[in-house]
Amino acid sequence: MDVEKVDTSQVETASALPEKSLGQQHQDKGDIVLVGDGHEVRKIPIPTDDPNDPLNWPKWRKMGIVGTCCWFAIFSLLSVSGISTFMNTLFMMYSPAKTSDEIVGLSTYPTMVMALGSFGLLPLAFVFGRRPVFLFSVILAFITVLTAGTSNNYDGHFISRIFLGLATGATESLLPLIISDATFIDERSFYFGLYWSVQNSVNAGLQIGLSYLTAAGTWRWYYWLFAITLGLSILISIFLLPETRFQRPAASLNGQIVYTDEFGATHFLSDEDARERFGDLAQPLSTATEKRTFLQELKPWSPVAQNGFKIWAGAYGKILKSLSSPGVVFAMLASSISLGIAVAISLVYSTILIEGYGWSAESVGLFNVGIIPAAFLAMGYSGWFADKLNIWLATRNGGVHRPEHHLLHLIIPYLAGAIGIIVFGVCANNPEKYSAWGMIIAWAVYEFSFTCIIITTTTFAAEVFPENPGAAMVPVVGGKNIIAFGAAYGLIPMLHIYSYLQSFMILFGIFTGIFALGIPVYFLNSKWRNAALQRD
Repeated sequence: MDVEKVDTSQVETASALPEKSLGQQHQDKGDIVLVGDGHEVRKIPIPTDDPNDPLNWPKWRKMGIVGTCCWFAIFSLLSVSGISTFMNTLFMMYSPAKTSDEIVGLSTYPTMVMALGSFGLLPLAFVFGRRPVFLFSVILAFITVLTAGTSNNYDGHFISRIFLGLATGATESLLPLIISDATFIDERSFYFGLYWSVQNSVNAGLQIGLSYLTAAGTWRWYYWLFAITLGLSILISIFLLPETRFQRPAASLNGQIVYTDEFGATHFLSDEDARERFGDLAQPLSTATEKRTFLQELKPWSPVAQNGFKIWAGAYGKILKSLSSPGVVFAMLASSISLGIAVAISLVYSTILIEGYGWSAESVGLFNVGIIPAAFLAMGYSGWFADKLNIWLATRNGGVHRPEHHLLHLIIPYLAGAIGIIVFGVCANNPEKYSAWGMIIAWAVYEFSFTCIIITTTTFAAEVFPENPGAAMVPVVGGKNIIAFGAAYGLIPMLHIYSYLQSFMILFGIFTGIFALGIPVYFLNSKWRNAALQRD
């Protein structure tokens, strides 16, 4: 059987537990001993010897899972956000019967309800499994692009897009959970970087073509394209995305009790807490069973979890409790304002280019050409480089990785984002004075910033809340759409009062203010984590 070989020589049964080591003391503070005494990188979570354990799956299969997640994320997210490429057409179709705010709502409201989809779908995945909930999301997205493409009025178009937003919410919580199920902590920045960067780069290339597609034909071709791609997504998901939910037993690693919760997050417990939670821990780590056959993996359903309602309700309690963490709140605000400004730019760039710079409607998609290299740079910086930097920082810190180390990665993305906002505002405000290249480069620089921020806040959220790390990913990754909606939706009224430059300087001020909060969070959040663990 072709599986990744993982050294489990240091894995013990969790029965005879030694005195607390220095590493255990760090775990009690919510830190992770990522580098061992011999400077080896530890594989956490600890895999079992079960061939159905996703951590034991070969690299090609993990890449197939990431590829499946990326495919759905690319085309579902673009079906929501790509409408900006023909926003002028929508204004001509629905004005004056509908106000400008209502027409812009075809883009902003689906973005907002993605958060509701995220909050609704993730707890269901704990009860019914990842695979059936994901298949439901893909099928719902496929149906809604068909109904949007055949709509004959604003209301039908709007309702279809609302349900499309709900289905797309899976990309914000369920898909990162699936990726977490199959990866180790030391490689998650890479896989999350791959997930977010591939989305942005492919989306940029497709947006260039979408403007030509809708200009050459009709806006309905926009939805026919996504009907084809999301239809393929159903087939790909059936064959390449098996169930990744796996109940991994608690185990002892060098005297530290390690277990994985329903959110896919890894916990480290003291001996006393472990016995209180699990009782007698004398069971062996071996859980070997027969490998599921290919036909068994094709089943669209998974076993329903025991105490399903309790798990479903408890998930919401854990999500709400995670918001008591300053680190979680900061990560949510940082990702939210970054997304909000990105949506705000996407709402106005076509109008600026057509009316201010004299571009044709079919050419406005070229505005996104710089996102492609920006996304790959972001993947390299916040994926590969971030993993290496975290290991280096952990080595310097006695082998201990602190969640707050991720915040250091945000310095360069913040500076890039600030430059992008300012330059875009200046060029948008003075098209007679500046080249459109200023806007294009500013957008590329900002997209580098945005992608880095999303990758970093996702990995930070997965570690920063010590009691339930996985729960923190939901408000950070999914909840950002609610706050982003406010930032994007508020831009249109601002433009009735202020110039483009003034409006984007207001957004720049909010952006800077939120990222300034990262400084006290970096120094003080570890104290909050210690206090939270002592209370519990």
